Amino acid sequence: MSSNFMIVTRMESVNRTKVRVTVDDEVSWVMPASQAETLELYEGRELSEEDYARLYETCILRPAKAKALSMLERRDYTWRELYERLTLQGFPKEAVHKALDYVQSYHYIDDERYARNYLLYHSTGKSRKMVAQTLAAKGIDPQIVETCLEEWEDSDLENIRRLYTGKFSGETDLTPEKRRKILNYFLRKGYQYGDVLSVIKEFDSI
Repeated sequence: MSSNFMIVTRMESVNRTKVRVTVDDEVSWVMPASQAETLELYEGRELSEEDYARLYETCILRPAKAKALSMLERRDYTWRELYERLTLQGFPKEAVHKALDYVQSYHYIDDERYARNYLLYHSTGKSRKMVAQTLAAKGIDPQIVETCLEEWEDSDLENIRRLYTGKFSGETDLTPEKRRKILNYFLRKGYQYGDVLSVIKEFDSI
């Protein structure tokens, strides 16, 4: 057998409508079972380089790009989030990288834009520490996070004051127990102990 040929080494059912195809025990992807049948893919099938190139383009890369675009139509994703979602869909890592390069070339994914939008629309009541941790968990580069936070106008003290006014403004002459509960409320949100205590003192009649 020529070394220019590849072999379909495994065909595994994923569910009632999809199968996982593995070539040369190295590259695998998930595709509709009906499409695999139409293309006459089966274990032991020999694929020429041209056969595999066509399969890669039509059954792997093109669907990966389409899936990425479809997901981005519904909401914004970071690079890492989209990478993880596409990988879970059964696309090979190489194809996922190419699909992400494709959507990134049109600025459909942009981690810096994502971070700025997060600060603008989803940071209310959150400390800078918690925001930084959330963005880091989404895979955004620490330098991007740091730059965006430096430009963010809201300070932790301002956020604490707003939250305190909305939730605890009626509380005066705090008992030690009540003060501890208020402290813990803000500490769980990632605010610093000293900043929280400073605001409590501003509002508490002591």
